Amino acid sequence: MSIYIVNTGPNKEVHRSVHVKVACNIHLIAANNRLDTDVDYTVLYPLEYDGCKHCYTEKHRK
Repeated sequence: MSIYIVNTGPNKEVHRSVHVKVACNIHLIAANNRLDTDVDYTVLYPLEYDGCKHCYTEKHRK
């Protein structure tokens, strides 16, 4: 299992798979907008992506 679930679509949110909550609606991310990875998103996309307000609160900016 990957550490991060990244919504690459318009929401551009990152979820941590160990902290996913029902309110995250991970199941609604389209397959072509979902990236499961172990690479910390802050290394790859420091300004574009936001942490999910439900499961990654310390990285949530919006």
